[in-house]
Amino acid sequence: MAVSNTRLVPRSVNFIRLLWILVILWYELGTFYHHTSICQWPDRSLVTSGTSTTTPTHVLLVADPQILDHRSYPDRPPWLMRLSQLIVDLNIRKSWRATLRRNPDAAVFLGDMMDNGRVDMTDEEYERYVRRYRSIFSARKQLPMHYMPGNHDIGLGLSSPSYRFSEYARERYLSNFGPLNQHISISGHTLVLIDAPGLVDEDRARAASGMSYTEWATSHPNGTAAFVHAFSQTRADLPEGAKPILFTHVPLSRPAGASCGPLRERGTIREGKGLGYQNLLSPQASQFVLQSIRPAIVFSGDDHDYCEYTHALPIVDSKRPSAPDSIPEITVKSFSMAMGIRRPGYQLLSLLPPSASPDVQTFAHTPCLLPDQLGIYLSVYVPLIVLSLAALLLWNIRRSCMRHSSPAARSNEWTSLGPSGSAEPDFDLPPPSAWRNKEFPRPGWRHTFAFTVFGRRLRLTLSATAVLDSLIAFFWTGGKAGEEDGYRRRGILKGFLVDVRDVAWAPLALFVVIAWWVW
Repeated sequence: MAVSNTRLVPRSVNFIRLLWILVILWYELGTFYHHTSICQWPDRSLVTSGTSTTTPTHVLLVADPQILDHRSYPDRPPWLMRLSQLIVDLNIRKSWRATLRRNPDAAVFLGDMMDNGRVDMTDEEYERYVRRYRSIFSARKQLPMHYMPGNHDIGLGLSSPSYRFSEYARERYLSNFGPLNQHISISGHTLVLIDAPGLVDEDRARAASGMSYTEWATSHPNGTAAFVHAFSQTRADLPEGAKPILFTHVPLSRPAGASCGPLRERGTIREGKGLGYQNLLSPQASQFVLQSIRPAIVFSGDDHDYCEYTHALPIVDSKRPSAPDSIPEITVKSFSMAMGIRRPGYQLLSLLPPSASPDVQTFAHTPCLLPDQLGIYLSVYVPLIVLSLAALLLWNIRRSCMRHSSPAARSNEWTSLGPSGSAEPDFDLPPPSAWRNKEFPRPGWRHTFAFTVFGRRLRLTLSATAVLDSLIAFFWTGGKAGEEDGYRRRGILKGFLVDVRDVAWAPLALFVVIAWWVW
């Protein structure tokens, strides 16, 4: 008698569980590495602009990560604030880990490292805050990291009774992040990092006093204005053609409504000020900085969204009239998902030594985007949760209806499928005993482990067939056919809840594993 070739009917719960596992793998990990892999260093424009074979130096620019703390959203209840903090921290950790795959030679942070670094708190709390920041942005020891202050790091202007700035904010910044103003040399280029919040405060006091910038710099030798003025006196010592690159947390002044280019998500940068912030440097301060430093390009932060603008700088030292210099300014996107934009980002900067290519452009930059985490939650997870619940509910309603239908219908629903694909009751006689008892060789490896537990000798045998059967049962068939009897007897609600549990545990476990690995 011929033996029918039967197979099990796949269960919907296993298909949905497998789908969720793939979705979690991609949207919680894969998409971050995909976004960073498709954004390459802008070396090609440097290579094609000259004949130099020098390898460019790669600098990663990160703006406004603003690591949250319990004060960041005062209107939220503590449990929601804690959840928000965990979600944002996890997002930034994944973004940073993926970004480091670009193997930068140096990193420059454009201020606002911590959301409330300026707030009045104890030294112990501030140290915990800094440790948390450093654990998120951990990197190899060989990666140089350079910082400049933002208004959320050291404060700007006067505080209020309900939101007090610490009188030690600047001292704490100096102890943990380095100088407020500095210039560094990378690949023959001079990078000038200024304390923009401090310049805003100085500019207000200078304007009130009626002093010029030179007079103010002379009377306040430790301020940002004095640093900028001193740099202007030494600018002539730079190699010929090697213009500095300026970094400022607060963007420079521009006309109202000036376009930011097509890469901005919405609106433009408008002049405004309030408690602890000012959107733009004043026109006078901006001209003072540009005339003193005369940079090749400016990189700024603070606004959180991307912006491109070109400043026209008149040439006042020339004896004959000439066209003004055009100085581009790039406002770098925030690295955090919590800063009012859908797509966080960062900037890649490639540098060639000016001496290697004296007559061509020796720097190039490009913006890079990170995943839309909020969009993933709202456009992927929420619809998929709704569809998964609906599918499981409909499956259980159908199962319950079939259980209460005619015996013939139940037989057709729950019997095996024959070679033709149609359901057939199994009326075949059992195979001969000789056939049943015959041992057929099974392909694959087989290994037995022997070990002792509490004095008892135990043996564990693993084989390729057993592992393969377990994987098939986990991802597809859901177990042996005989195990369906208890499943069919469940009610709609109980079956639905059990199916939800069976679908959810594996994706949730995978999410926890990814979070643990990233953390």
